Amino acid sequence: MIDEYNFPQVTQLAIPFFVAAILIELWLVRTGRAKGSFETRDTLTSLMMGTGNVVAGLLLGVVSYWALLWLWQFRFFNLGLSIWVFIAAFLLDDLRYYVYHRIAHRVRWVWAEHVNHHSSQHYNLSTALRQSWTGLFTFTF
Repeated sequence: MIDEYNFPQVTQLAIPFFVAAILIELWLVRTGRAKGSFETRDTLTSLMMGTGNVVAGLLLGVVSYWALLWLWQFRFFNLGLSIWVFIAAFLLDDLRYYVYHRIAHRVRWVWAEHVNHHSSQHYNLSTALRQSWTGLFTFTF
């Protein structure tokens, strides 16, 4: 059984490596060792959009957490926290994101929220941080 109170915070663990990868990419591009382009304002915009997405997610997370705690009392059954439940949840969440991403490129209402991610003129690692703050309003998650 997985201990439900000691899940690793994988996002927090990944942040230093992601920042290091951005800095290495910047250095490689600036020294001519790799193709690509970086513009300071564009990279800062991506960083600020990523920060805004995290803040909006935290605010929504608090509301969602309390709503889910309330809904928990109405559950039909409890799956537990076995490794198989974790694997199934991981695969289902990956499928959920794949379907969302396909819809985001095909449905205008959702594209309006997703287009920010594609708005940079430069394709580099910092562009991955360009996430919308408005997913709540387009009913995507």
